[in-house]
Amino acid sequence: MTVHNTTIERVYFSPIPSSMELVGSWWDRYAAELKRLTATSRDALEADCKYVLNRGIFGAGEPGVADWPANKVRTGLVMGSVQSGKTASMLGVTALALDRGVDIVVVLAGTRLSLWRQTYERLSEQLDSGSDSAAKAARRILCPRPGVALSDESTSLQETYRMSSAQVRRKLGARQPLIVVAMKQTNHLHALGNSLRGSVFDAVAALSRPVHMLVLDDEADDGSVLDAVVEAGQDPIAGNLKQIPRAIADLWDPRATSAPSNLFATYVGYTATPQANLLQEDHNPLAPRDFVVSLRTPLDVGHPVNLSDEDAPRSSFYPEPAGLDSFYTGGEVYYRRGASAGLCVELTGQVDDELGESVRAFLVAGAIRLHRATAGKMGPRSLAGADFDSTEQALAASPEPHSMLFHPSAEIGEHFKGAEDVLLWAGATDRVTARKLLETGDARLPASLICKMADEETLWAAWVDRYRHSLNQVSTEFNVMNPRTVPDWKVIRHLLVSEIIPGTRVSVVNSDPAADDRPMYKPTLDATTGRWRAARDLSTIFVSGNVMARGLTLEGMTTALFQRGSSTPLADTQMQMQRWFGYRGSHIELCRLFATGPQLDLFRAYHDIDEAVRVAIAEAMKGTAPAPVVLHGLQFLATGKIANLGRKPLCPSSKPFVTLLNDGSAPDPNAKLIADLFEAGSSSELVVGRKARGRVLNGTLSLTEAADLLNRLEFDSYRPGSDNQLGEFWSQLQARVSAVQPLPGGARLYCPPEPSADQPSPVRQNCPYVIPAYLRLWDACLTRPVRGLFVTGAPADLWSMASLHEKRIKQPRFSVGIRYGAGAVISSGPLADLGFGIPATAKRVGSNGELETAWGTNDPTAGPTGYRGDEFFDYYGRGEPVPLVTNGAPWRPPGSHGQILFYVNQLPGQPNPSVTVGVCIPAGGPEQFAATRAGSRIAA
Repeated sequence: MTVHNTTIERVYFSPIPSSMELVGSWWDRYAAELKRLTATSRDALEADCKYVLNRGIFGAGEPGVADWPANKVRTGLVMGSVQSGKTASMLGVTALALDRGVDIVVVLAGTRLSLWRQTYERLSEQLDSGSDSAAKAARRILCPRPGVALSDESTSLQETYRMSSAQVRRKLGARQPLIVVAMKQTNHLHALGNSLRGSVFDAVAALSRPVHMLVLDDEADDGSVLDAVVEAGQDPIAGNLKQIPRAIADLWDPRATSAPSNLFATYVGYTATPQANLLQEDHNPLAPRDFVVSLRTPLDVGHPVNLSDEDAPRSSFYPEPAGLDSFYTGGEVYYRRGASAGLCVELTGQVDDELGESVRAFLVAGAIRLHRATAGKMGPRSLAGADFDSTEQALAASPEPHSMLFHPSAEIGEHFKGAEDVLLWAGATDRVTARKLLETGDARLPASLICKMADEETLWAAWVDRYRHSLNQVSTEFNVMNPRTVPDWKVIRHLLVSEIIPGTRVSVVNSDPAADDRPMYKPTLDATTGRWRAARDLSTIFVSGNVMARGLTLEGMTTALFQRGSSTPLADTQMQMQRWFGYRGSHIELCRLFATGPQLDLFRAYHDIDEAVRVAIAEAMKGTAPAPVVLHGLQFLATGKIANLGRKPLCPSSKPFVTLLNDGSAPDPNAKLIADLFEAGSSSELVVGRKARGRVLNGTLSLTEAADLLNRLEFDSYRPGSDNQLGEFWSQLQARVSAVQPLPGGARLYCPPEPSADQPSPVRQNCPYVIPAYLRLWDACLTRPVRGLFVTGAPADLWSMASLHEKRIKQPRFSVGIRYGAGAVISSGPLADLGFGIPATAKRVGSNGELETAWGTNDPTAGPTGYRGDEFFDYYGRGEPVPLVTNGAPWRPPGSHGQILFYVNQLPGQPNPSVTVGVCIPAGGPEQFAATRAGSRIAA
């Protein structure tokens, strides 16, 4: 019998949980899982999550109110630190958002399968905690289901993101949320989009209320940045267009997905390196238009956490009273606070020696950590052959994981060669044997390494002394009350022989199918015996590349060998590679980073600029600064994800010349300014080569006096005010300066004249008021270690690490002069009454009303009685030898005088003389290199 048009009824069981099963909010359940955090760290996490929720996600109020954008989408960015707890914040924000009534949460969990599963597991264990009970099923829909997401069996993406329409309808109707953990890959996103259209959006449209979708993008600078400049010339059909950002935006964009009119979306990107996200152009769908937030990390400095006041002062760090063991050990510890402890080791260029030294450091550190382990813990060799009745027993017997990262290159083939090199150094007979050992999946260090250690015992024992020195320095720097100990070499040697060397494995982790999928730090069940085995990676040397730069965590990492270099370093990429950052305070004295000197200089500069961005974001969060400026260094770019980036220096050049001048139709107010200056101070005529060249003030001006003088110059055709791009640039810079110490009396760095009418002058990139702003900045920096600044003339030197005492001693003073010309002596106005004649210059003025020439003729061949040029006017005035300018050397080295040289210009038929000026600025001042691009809202 044939049956036609058969309808099958599908029944889904949604049990009603008891009142006891529903006790507790999402946040309460999540907070209960944060057992390893101190009370202060939990408060900081909660405070930052509430800030993201209240000021970011709900910064415009509940969905549907008038303050929401017309397109019903808000976008923002959260900046964390490398391996600092961004995922903890993301899950905490999710919990608070669910408690606040957000209906749909989509967590975009990395571009690789291992990262997706890692985040899914963590969300399941901490946010969606508890057994798979009726209560859990009743309170949410989780997609994909655990049996699908964590299964090693192949599943179609349609099945992976499948949701029941009826179940979605019931859940949303009962205000119970939908939680999705999606891989950030185009096919996954398209499959999720299809599932939303097929199973969710009809249920949303049927509701008579706004529905709020929250999309949290982990590692938001990886794959989610859209460079419109690069894609402008691409064919919209056949071109190489970037699809991930579009696929993300299509999750809520009604033009692509027919999303219902009552759907409101908030996109929040999470990243430790936000350079590319901030440099995106505004019309890119994921650009952070509405809010930017910076998370905090625990140290022994900074503003305390205030959970009850969102407006409380914020800083990058907060004081953690639990001490060093609970500190975040990032760049501040490795590159600044830990310098005396020798945490960074400069490579010598001897590759084999570098490899051996780093592995010795790692193994000795492992023996020290095992010696410190609590009673009942077994070593990695003993655990490799043991089994247990339960996972709890396996965990109880296992010490904390101990890891090393060897980063030889970005090339995948070099990773396998690097792993073979480790085994060859340890005693493997040849490369073929080493490769076969790696292919077994359990490449343990050979026993021959024990014999090798006996032959070079002094090299191994030296690390005991080094670690003792580091321990003393770290204990002093961080005020450790009860310092740990380092045992004698005899104890260390025994542990190396019995447990550490034979228990340490070598593993390659990259995208090659032959490599390990990811580190394994949990006990595993042996299906053949039904017994539990300890975690595989309790003492492992990982050889890896770019895959380690995105989210994968090496627990217990102590040693890093970073041999990779780059001809075009990128700050965001290399910042992400610093997996030695984390919470390693309990063994920070045993940590070592091996890298070349130039690479360590880059790492220090990245950290300094990174901290400058955090300070700028913190000031913007307080409403005292515009969006942060993204910074390059002279030796590196901020990011390679955005095309056509330029560098905008802070210093207005070593000898800026103001070509702007008044037209002379009326008396020039600048003539009165010069007359008052020379009338008040004694001056002398400067004669060089038996010719009067000009007049020189006998005294000099300080940085602030020079700035005040230059800022008093007035130009009838130029009154830009500060409500423009250049004003925002200097306002953001001042916010960073004031974050260290406010300028007295509400003073400002950049003080252009305000427009006298409603229409300000178009701001000039060579704005003359930038020169005094820079001199004021220099003066302010003499008492402030401002982050993100380099030193002019020494582009690798960081201002924040320079001796401010020395900077104050070498601060410039400015000579002031008037240059004589070949024209008639000024005969009218205040300059005619000074008691000395001033022959006018006759510099050409173009049709735009500006000078066509700047400094006077330079004669490099001028002899002892000749005149080299106006740039050296003040040297002649002081009777000093004129310096020789050589390639690579600063024109005026640190400690030199500066110069302000006025020109009084009057052309035939011009009623009144006009004043212009050139300035000479010595090296040794502050410098930064802002990232700029055409059309960018951040460009300055």
